[in-house]
Amino acid sequence: MIWPRLILERLQPDTSNLLVVFDPDGLVLDEEILSALDAMGFGVLAFEDPITFRYAYEANYRSRWDCREDAPLIVVVQDRKGEPVPLPYDVWHAGRKISLSLADIFPKLSYPVVAALEKSELDKLYLAYRRYDGPVLNERETKEYILQHVFGIIPGMINSPVELLKMLLSRHCNLVTLPNILDGHLVYSLRKRRVFRDWPLETIIPDRVAFFAFLQEKWHCFLESAARGEDFAEAPFEHYDIRVYIDNLFLEGYLRPVPVASTEGLPPWALPGVLVDRQAEEWRRLERLLERVSQELPGETASHRDWQRLALLRAELLVISQEQHPDGGSEIKPKIGVLHDQLEECFAGWMLARYGSLANLAYTSRPVMVHHIPRYLAYIRSKQVTRRIALVVIDALALDQWLIIRDVLRDKRPGWRLEENQVFAWVPTLTSVSRQALFSGNPPFYFRDSLTTTSNEPQHWRNFWEGRGIRQESIFYLKGLGEGSVDDIASFADSGYEIVGLVIDKVDKIAHGMELGTAGMHQQVKLWAEQGYLVDLIDRLLKGGFDVYVTSDHGNIAARGQGRVSDGVLAESRGSRARIYQSEVFRKQMMEQRQHAISWPGFGLPQGYYVMLAKGRSAFANEGEQVISHGGISLEEVIVPFVRIWEEH
Repeated sequence: MIWPRLILERLQPDTSNLLVVFDPDGLVLDEEILSALDAMGFGVLAFEDPITFRYAYEANYRSRWDCREDAPLIVVVQDRKGEPVPLPYDVWHAGRKISLSLADIFPKLSYPVVAALEKSELDKLYLAYRRYDGPVLNERETKEYILQHVFGIIPGMINSPVELLKMLLSRHCNLVTLPNILDGHLVYSLRKRRVFRDWPLETIIPDRVAFFAFLQEKWHCFLESAARGEDFAEAPFEHYDIRVYIDNLFLEGYLRPVPVASTEGLPPWALPGVLVDRQAEEWRRLERLLERVSQELPGETASHRDWQRLALLRAELLVISQEQHPDGGSEIKPKIGVLHDQLEECFAGWMLARYGSLANLAYTSRPVMVHHIPRYLAYIRSKQVTRRIALVVIDALALDQWLIIRDVLRDKRPGWRLEENQVFAWVPTLTSVSRQALFSGNPPFYFRDSLTTTSNEPQHWRNFWEGRGIRQESIFYLKGLGEGSVDDIASFADSGYEIVGLVIDKVDKIAHGMELGTAGMHQQVKLWAEQGYLVDLIDRLLKGGFDVYVTSDHGNIAARGQGRVSDGVLAESRGSRARIYQSEVFRKQMMEQRQHAISWPGFGLPQGYYVMLAKGRSAFANEGEQVISHGGISLEEVIVPFVRIWEEH
């Protein structure tokens, strides 16, 4: 990529340990750039809150400089409401200062339009802009230019339902997000054409969930028309450019097959979208998913979004394999096991190489890590998108278990809409580490004294929101939920609370008592979801006017014991997937005894915490013992759901 090199050229080290970068557009906070800076030995601190900044600055850098250690640091300063954030004088005085701005890099384009782009799109824009030698473009012209050269969309060339549907399928299947300013322009341009008069452009263009709901409805109508031998003109499914998508739409779960009495008269390309023999269809889907995951294993240079997408495919594969046969089937079980081991090996390599850069990524378009979630919610609230926000954290909920709950929610509340994304948990993926980060909005580095307990979560939650101007009496927190009646605790939904944080620990209890592996977990999670506690809770929140978000602090994995660790009093925390020591000597001593262990670098952890993780699908448990546990860096433990739920009116 050329774009990261352009920025890195400005950030070369010199004799100073401190570089202050005035970066109103967050150019440094890009995954590729942060990874490159880490490889160059730079630390990066974004100046947001003076107290947390001072703590990290003094502990990680100033103290080392006083000891004449080489610890180069980049302090990133972004504008806040148009005003520069005032740095402490000692930092300002000591640092070499440079400025980065999109306005300087793209002087012929409209700055507000360029600034709305996600950083991952800037490489495409820069490649096109280097060849541009025309006049300065106004706002409308810049929108057209970016739509064409970054997203491959030329509004003037979309003149038929085939072209529109082809564009939307390509966009939404590939999880492409356009800034609101571009979506608005696209809708405005297409609304001028009579052919789209009856199409709900205002919803299906920007909203991925609404688009697939629209497509599901049209698919059902298409099959009904085909059964009657009639042509279907409302959506051009039969066009070649559209039907090539059909198989993957149902394979990846974007659409659900529709039950039909007979497939007679249906073309072969439409068969993935019909349900005659559910078991045969699920076996077919299982085989296709297995093939797809095998072909798309990301490498060490992949982006975090590549792994998020694969995690979802892997979760689908896990759910279907357990539904078809709890043991995976005599033929397919070994293939799934081999693939799982390959996947975990690839993901572990990526985590060791790239995980450290995720904490500083921009979060305003979507959170990347769990500690970004409250920051993201505060950001959208500041944009007056909503006033009342409820965050429901289901402790230890893995992505495959979320898919089971999702299907129950869809069946019980078909009017609900779910916008699904994924976030990364903090490692070690322990509740006391990752959930504290989630409720505090900070990496674990900032709560050294409570790293092994969750007792400070209510205070973390209040401190975060009070720091954003919310009164203490408007903030609510409650944990230990998931059983009994929602009526016992739901009075807050009708109260004056504006910010609600809730913790459901039922899934974690199921996991710690589970002896039947993944199949048992799926059965128990489904049974719990069908009992209706979560549905009733979300119902109350929606009726109370809350924007509802559901997430998890970490997932879990079915692991097999490779022998217990005899570390006695040496370990600060003794999990079956993670051990924490307060001395590097202790960790080295334990690592020498373990073949199935990883020495974790400790990204984002306080000084003096040394982590040993179980490798792959192994556990620090009795030889051969099967456990459902968490703490490590498996895909199931690290990448968890982050879902917005609302009701369609």
